Amino acid sequence: MNGIQAASDIARLLADPLRLSILQFLTWGPCSVAKLVEATGASQPNVSNHLKLLREGSAVVADKQGRQTFYRVASPDVAEVIAALSWAATGSDTMSLVRATPDALQEARTCYDHLAGRIGVRMMAGLVDKSAITKADNPWDIIELGPAASDVFGRLGFDLGKAINDGTRRRFAFACPDWSEHQHSHLGGLLGAALCEHCQSHGWIKREAESRAMIVTTKGRDALDWLLEIPSGGSRNV
Repeated sequence: MNGIQAASDIARLLADPLRLSILQFLTWGPCSVAKLVEATGASQPNVSNHLKLLREGSAVVADKQGRQTFYRVASPDVAEVIAALSWAATGSDTMSLVRATPDALQEARTCYDHLAGRIGVRMMAGLVDKSAITKADNPWDIIELGPAASDVFGRLGFDLGKAINDGTRRRFAFACPDWSEHQHSHLGGLLGAALCEHCQSHGWIKREAESRAMIVTTKGRDALDWLLEIPSGGSRNV
């Protein structure tokens, strides 16, 4: 019964539209109360009250940075639930959400801890095309390593063995639905998170100042163009 009760508690926590909206924004990256007020259009007391409930329900955690507090989604499991709900909710009205989303976030953002948006979708498609991973027929499908995985990830300088032997209970790789790219998916799971971290640590992608958008740097274009096949002018350089 404990598991059922916990699931019921989470469902009640997510039943409020504003709380769900807050969580969706937080899957794109940590956010301050002020940014969440701006993003949701709700009042500061209202947002703060809902964040308190989300913290008590272990859906979000707070990190103190100087005088500011930044909130983030508590775990990959919570992030996957939010992604699933967002996908289900926008299935019949995807374009309304896309139109309301800044183009920079549609281009590239994080989905909790892995790369999403047009760049995330291109990266997964490139890995499939190069036979580094298997193709997923549907959202949430499990993804496995392909016959050229060692060569492709090796070309990226990515430690595939470390990711394989991570030892956590998290799913290794799956097709995470990308609502801003319609019926396409990006690479989720442990592999997607490790690859995103690898790209950031090498300076290939970086978070844009004062934004939750990610951008491909000039250095990243040089390192990733063979995989992403970004059209001319299709991604901003810094």
